[in-house]
Amino acid sequence: MNKNLYYIIAGEPSGDLHGASLMNEIKSYNPKISFKGLGGSLMKNSGLETSIDFQRLSVMGFWEVLKDIRFFLKLKKNILESILESQPEKIILIDYPGFNLSLAKSLKSKVNIPIIYYISPQVWAWKKKRVYAIKKYVDELIVVFPFEVDWFKKYNFNVKFFGHPLIDQSKGLSLEEKNINSNTIALFPGSRIQEIKKHLPILNQTVKLLKQKNSKLNYILNVPVNIPVSMVKSYIDSSIEVVQKKSSDVFSMSSAAIVTSGTATLECAIANTPFIVIYKTSFVSWVIVKIFLSVPFICIVNLLANKKIIPELIQQKSNPKNISQHLLRIMDNPEKIKKDLLKVKNMLGDGTSYKKTAQYIVNYD
Repeated sequence: MNKNLYYIIAGEPSGDLHGASLMNEIKSYNPKISFKGLGGSLMKNSGLETSIDFQRLSVMGFWEVLKDIRFFLKLKKNILESILESQPEKIILIDYPGFNLSLAKSLKSKVNIPIIYYISPQVWAWKKKRVYAIKKYVDELIVVFPFEVDWFKKYNFNVKFFGHPLIDQSKGLSLEEKNINSNTIALFPGSRIQEIKKHLPILNQTVKLLKQKNSKLNYILNVPVNIPVSMVKSYIDSSIEVVQKKSSDVFSMSSAAIVTSGTATLECAIANTPFIVIYKTSFVSWVIVKIFLSVPFICIVNLLANKKIIPELIQQKSNPKNISQHLLRIMDNPEKIKKDLLKVKNMLGDGTSYKKTAQYIVNYD
């Protein structure tokens, strides 16, 4: 065993963000620990040793993954070989369930190294049978939503909840300083390149309709740093400002938002910005999701609230006319949504989840 070497794996931008912050906390707790594995620029800047093309990992949907299956099979093989060679003290898997659960299964038959899964796969939403794979191949599971603790208990699985890391990330964001008179609408087309390309034409047409209703509104479209701005601008009108900023900063300066389903919806809720959720994917991917989906909402904010406080416009409903109408409706009376969003935020911990998670991982034996 290579003591003080942790093998850590994240496969998408949100995992890169949380992985980097977790690494920093682990190093502050024990400076001797080093990291090898898979991650993006943020994790690299925090000391991760990696040589894999991170951007290629961020695909979503059954058909999209299937088209690139050779790449993922080769990647899994290379990581297994790397772990066997380096013999780390611990293995940390972050979200990215399609890949990480398959990897955990293969690892369990080859190594006797603790596998800690940070940010649980959302088995409560769909593919519930995966909970048995997690119990079998993962030594410790750390969840980020409070309701997950009771959900896993139904399967005799004790998990750890230290709060949601986005609360940690939101420190310093003062709701009192939020520009409530802002005329800015935030647009979030997604984090993966194929979903961004799918949503940009819809958002562009939505802005055109909104301009007819209210000429005083401004629009700011935020994309991850790994997405080419030139590509984004080729899809939209020049009046829409394209930025690559911290999501919470964009939400805090906006009076409302149109957000693609995903992590950004929770960031928007934490910033107390009223919003609507959109999502459009390939027909095949959506049909398969509908077959396995076992929750009443796709927006995590609605799931946490246990009611629909945020409009969800999915597939055919995600069209410019529908989106513009719903956005104007919530802008007419934002206070009710804001109260509900604040209740959701208060469920998610005290902002020390990275610190508590890091200490737990370092002390785990």
